[in-house]
Amino acid sequence: MDINGDNINDEMDTRIPMVFSIVAGSLYFLLGMLQLLAGITKILIGPNVQIPLTGMLFVPADIIGSFVLLLIGTVFIYGVMEMRSGISEGVSYAYVGILIALIFAVIYILVSTGNMLEAYLLKNEDFIGWTPASDLRPGIYLAILPLSALIKWQNMFKPLQESGLLK
Repeated sequence: MDINGDNINDEMDTRIPMVFSIVAGSLYFLLGMLQLLAGITKILIGPNVQIPLTGMLFVPADIIGSFVLLLIGTVFIYGVMEMRSGISEGVSYAYVGILIALIFAVIYILVSTGNMLEAYLLKNEDFIGWTPASDLRPGIYLAILPLSALIKWQNMFKPLQESGLLK
């Protein structure tokens, strides 16, 4: 697979994907740490303690969800380290980070849709007072950045032209 080059020896300009990966990786990592802190605080101190910024940023006290955000952030940051080392294949980490971020955003949206059906269609007592903001998570609103990058860079990867050497 060739990345924006005519042949294997062409070097790719990785500055824009690197800046994107720094921004996306930092946001995912910071919100993942905030979500982890909220989850640990809920377990150790109690459910009534509120960590600053968690309410405003819709960060739930979810330890497993925080690991998802930390994983996505780590993938982006590792891609930055590769690109800074001069390895243009580090862009692949940005691409994988984009895909993982979008997959988990779709999963969160599907869960939210199921909760909406429980609340409004089935009138489940457990979902009285449910609103779409009840299920809004960082994995959903942070996915806007990877989605816009995917739309912008959808043709970044193209197949390598076959040479007569490896048939």
